[in-house]
Amino acid sequence: MLYFFHGLESGPHGQKYHLIRAQYPELIAPDFQGMDLAARIAHAEQTTRDQHGVTLVGSSFGGLLAARLYALYPERFKTLLLLAPAVHTEEGDAVDKLPPASHIRVIHGLRDEVVPFDRVDQFCQRFGIELISVDDEHRLAEPESQQFILDALAQIYPSVS
Repeated sequence: MLYFFHGLESGPHGQKYHLIRAQYPELIAPDFQGMDLAARIAHAEQTTRDQHGVTLVGSSFGGLLAARLYALYPERFKTLLLLAPAVHTEEGDAVDKLPPASHIRVIHGLRDEVVPFDRVDQFCQRFGIELISVDDEHRLAEPESQQFILDALAQIYPSVS
């Protein structure tokens, strides 16, 4: 199973969703619009209940959600791809467990003005995870960034198609 968790001010079928779904048609994107983090966690918990070996792709606030959900229910999830994750808050500090470094990729833009690069770098260092930095802004919309996203996902999630 492959899920995409969108950001706070976006929807489930934005640019990153379409990028990933073109390569992975099995991608599922729950709608978290209008929900705070607690409601998103509850919705994601229910959506992934009784599943195992799941890969989560989370963008911005969705990246924070993916990290928090993994920390709460690690038995469900095999791999994570975090894209400009909003882990720069107390909620990010509350993440106390992530998959091993071989099962997680984190990509962040050097010119991100929404989520500070240095805070994501500190988050990654705390867990011994490599941070993949790209010359981009928060949306990671540059063609090079989009290729990094697809390459990172291919490393941690084998396509079933």
